[in-house]
Amino acid sequence: MGTKNTNLNTTKRDWKQSLLVGLIVGLFCVAAVMFGTMQSWSRRISDRFYLSHPVDSRIVIVAIDDAAMSRLGRWPWPRAVHARLIEKITANQPLAIGYDVNFPESSDEQNDTALADALAKAGNVVLPVELELTKNNRSGKYDILRTLSPISQIASAAKRIGHTNTPLDTDGVARRVPIVAYFSDDSGQLSFAAELAVLATGSFDNINSIPDLSEFIINYPDRPKEAYPVFSAADVIDGRLGYEDLHNKIVMIGATAPDLHDEQRVPTSLTQPMPGIEIHSSILDTILKQNYLLEVPRVLVALWILVLCILMGLVIPLVRAKWSIPFVVLLWFTSVIGAFVLFDRGWIMDILWPTIAIIIGFGVLMLERRISSDRQKKEIRTAFSHYVSSSVVESILENPEKLHLGGERKKMTVLFSDVRGFTTISEGLSPERLVELMNAYLTKMTDIVFKHEGVLDKYIGDAVMAFWNAPFDQEDHAKRAVETALDMLMTLKKMNEDGEFGDIEFKIGVGINTGDMVVGNMGSHNRFDYTVIGDNVNLGSRMEALTKQYGIMLLISESTKNELDESEYLIRPIDLVAVKGKNEPIRMFEVVKRKEDATVEDEEFLVLYNKALQEYFAKDFANAMSLTQELLVLRPDDGPTKALNERSQHFRDNPPPEDWNGVWVMKTK
Repeated sequence: MGTKNTNLNTTKRDWKQSLLVGLIVGLFCVAAVMFGTMQSWSRRISDRFYLSHPVDSRIVIVAIDDAAMSRLGRWPWPRAVHARLIEKITANQPLAIGYDVNFPESSDEQNDTALADALAKAGNVVLPVELELTKNNRSGKYDILRTLSPISQIASAAKRIGHTNTPLDTDGVARRVPIVAYFSDDSGQLSFAAELAVLATGSFDNINSIPDLSEFIINYPDRPKEAYPVFSAADVIDGRLGYEDLHNKIVMIGATAPDLHDEQRVPTSLTQPMPGIEIHSSILDTILKQNYLLEVPRVLVALWILVLCILMGLVIPLVRAKWSIPFVVLLWFTSVIGAFVLFDRGWIMDILWPTIAIIIGFGVLMLERRISSDRQKKEIRTAFSHYVSSSVVESILENPEKLHLGGERKKMTVLFSDVRGFTTISEGLSPERLVELMNAYLTKMTDIVFKHEGVLDKYIGDAVMAFWNAPFDQEDHAKRAVETALDMLMTLKKMNEDGEFGDIEFKIGVGINTGDMVVGNMGSHNRFDYTVIGDNVNLGSRMEALTKQYGIMLLISESTKNELDESEYLIRPIDLVAVKGKNEPIRMFEVVKRKEDATVEDEEFLVLYNKALQEYFAKDFANAMSLTQELLVLRPDDGPTKALNERSQHFRDNPPPEDWNGVWVMKTK
């Protein structure tokens, strides 16, 4: 049964095609990454990487909260109250004070003077300035358009002034700030938290170590209102804090009361916004601890996406479908775990597009696999539909991996049939008429093989070769072969009776043998046959040839007979023969017909025949000859009886040696 390797073994083609599909998906996702597509979604997913971590213990927050406004008066407070708060904090000798309240307009002279004096006396207060910024797309820097600063009396009394701008990403989340914003003369304005860091450490080293001064990513240590010690401003003014609570601390003062609306959504917010003073505290903490965050360059993200897609393109075609999902889940977990590890080391890895690449890649590759599988099944169905029944084709389609180059040894049954006198028939017919008759004959015979779910191995001229129990197991393979042979003989008889061959009568001989054979795809990688080989296959062919010697149409070996239920068939022993090419003698049997079709005369005839054969093997050749003569009266044309009669007569006249065991040696194949 010949078929091309490319029809049945498509592994090489599959992985190349799948690799191409994976590469195309990867390039599509890479393009999306490089153009910044869905960047806000990427950042929103990366927000989940923020985990709680310890903060700089020097940072504390003094909150202008609801309790403070309840006890110190409605907002805005008189500047003398701010002065008292600064004086109370200064008394505890803090490292620095960050007072996140702007005073852009004058109040009365007494209040302004009181606040300015308190600031000057403290000598370590940083005040805020609010800027109107625009981002320079060419340089990536933030340019200052306008400023809103404290009045000069108060500003000059402060130690430093820093901007408190926290530009929001497109999704309204405060993730990054400019540490430095630039005036038109290229001079810079440090941020509020950066000025505090310089003041607290007495050095610009921390600022100089920041990798990106324009896009500083805040490493938030926890959810809102959970990271830093918080004291109410009212408690500070009332003297309820101990000296150690503020001593040598960086005291961050700012609004936390919801009514003051100084709060923003941050990556750790979930549903709760973070007060502005806590955002600045987180910026300060990131600077002091130098646990900076940077986004993994898009080129590296793109490279990882290509690696994922190429891996999927290479592996998915080589594994079973049930392992494909665990494999892609493993790839996804690897990406996620890798992103967490990178985040812990200061790198924010985009996980959205690798996830999308995995989902799209898996979906497209499985679709390609399905299309390829359907195409392969169609090719297999086309290749095998001429050789096996539709039910066997469907079984092959469910397990195409069985059809690989190479073979396996298993117990099987093989059938050979051959047209008697084919040479004589062909000589008397035109080529066209001969082809017509042979096609009609072979079509019917093939249909019968398929009916019993056999595999049509090949046509050898006018001969048909078929086998059972491969590529899938058939416990009753011997019975299927015998039933096929009986149906062949019955169908051929009807074709002759119906005159389908004109005035020519077709006769066939069928040989069947059961035993261990090697079955599989034999040949080269470019072309091979799905066939069976081995001694037992050759013996099946010998059995078919021996039907001529005995004048019968169906001959089976003892191994085949042993696989049958003898209550279903009328079987008679034919001979014990040493076949040419075989060392051990072979017992052969004829399946006369099905028991249901047998007559009483048939059974009586076989009883008498078996008795004659027993006499023959017992070396009572005279009695055997007498019995065969009785049988020939009943059925003059019975081939096995004729052969037994001739041998009995031969051994009667020429007795065999004493050690004769009844074996008849065939001189021809």
